[in-house]
Amino acid sequence: MNQRSPLSTLATADSVDNVVVFVSDALRFDFLPESVRELGVTAKAIAPSTFTASGLPSLLTGQYPATHKVWMFDDQLRERPPLLREDGVDVGFDAEGVWIKLPSAEKPPLKIHHVKTESKLADVASPFVHVVHDIGPHAPYGFENDVFDSTKEYFRSYERDRPALVELYRQDCRNSAERFRAMYDQLVDRGLLEDTLVVFTSDHGQSLGEWSNGGRFGHGHPLCPENVEIPVVFMGAGLPEGETYPGLVSGTDVVPTALSAQGRRVPDDADGLDLWEGVPTPDRKVRSDVWQHLEVGARGYATDVSVYAATSAWDDTGGYVFHRHSTAERLAATFYDNVFRGYGPAWRHNATLGKAVALFNLMVAESLTYRTPEFSEAEARRAVPDEFEEAAHEFADASLSGDQESQLRDLGYLQ
Repeated sequence: MNQRSPLSTLATADSVDNVVVFVSDALRFDFLPESVRELGVTAKAIAPSTFTASGLPSLLTGQYPATHKVWMFDDQLRERPPLLREDGVDVGFDAEGVWIKLPSAEKPPLKIHHVKTESKLADVASPFVHVVHDIGPHAPYGFENDVFDSTKEYFRSYERDRPALVELYRQDCRNSAERFRAMYDQLVDRGLLEDTLVVFTSDHGQSLGEWSNGGRFGHGHPLCPENVEIPVVFMGAGLPEGETYPGLVSGTDVVPTALSAQGRRVPDDADGLDLWEGVPTPDRKVRSDVWQHLEVGARGYATDVSVYAATSAWDDTGGYVFHRHSTAERLAATFYDNVFRGYGPAWRHNATLGKAVALFNLMVAESLTYRTPEFSEAEARRAVPDEFEEAAHEFADASLSGDQESQLRDLGYLQ
């Protein structure tokens, strides 16, 4: 593809009955396996967030986190998003490979979206929408989530060397792609592929010890290209294979595009664009927002601490990042995270004075510029929110026991 075109003009189908969205957790754009790329039209996208709790609902609502206000895993959307409403379509949600210690009704990804039960692709009947939240290459690299009790245990006892960790991450990307291909083949075998828009994407990227990111492993922070650049591959529906979509899109475009392809109404409050019937404007800027915060307390006193808060604006040549809230809290949280928490052993093993200085400089900066964006910092500031608002709604029940919360925090899902 030499120029942007609506996907409907590339497809053999004017519309589809079915939509499948496969979210490979923590798979960054430059590690997309060729076995997925070759199946459809691949776009480089900016993840709406660098953290699953806010990124996944952005993928499934078409809204930025600052719009839907789900920041942490105990936040919840006000209602089930339009894509997942059973208004004439069968809806399936499969998170079997992630959050494996919890029953379906208590898994935060389901609770966030007001979904109570899980199902497999084989369980849904056309017309349908089926969402898969796959473990992807999320740590612990090279193992399923139930092998190690915590990410910290994995990095401390198994592997900490950066080249080896990068290769294990790459292999986990391939493993996720194999699971996706198995599902894709089900659609082919059932004769549904031509009538299904299939989307392969991720909720965020992953830092892999790069010097520019202060040697950090993981995601959430810093807000940087490695953590925000993700793939979005559109396939099925008679779309061409092995094509590249020119320019940059947003993870918030998935829902408007999917709803439009199904002939359903795209909500007026969607931040994303309908790529089925339209194309982004040349001057479009896309965002990524993250606000990791938690309540800490001692001796009867409790306060909310901002672990990391940032917003950003991007085009296909670069972007600007603006930090929010307390610099002191951000520095303290980063120090604690790198020294004592899950990815800590890997960071300490690969740390150098230069990386430590780079990380300090990242965290104290009010703003950061990546690459050479073709718009000004002033334009970027006008495109991002000045403040973040608290969650619109929280879980009404305490769904996680103390042991469950501790375990999920160790695995890197909770702060």
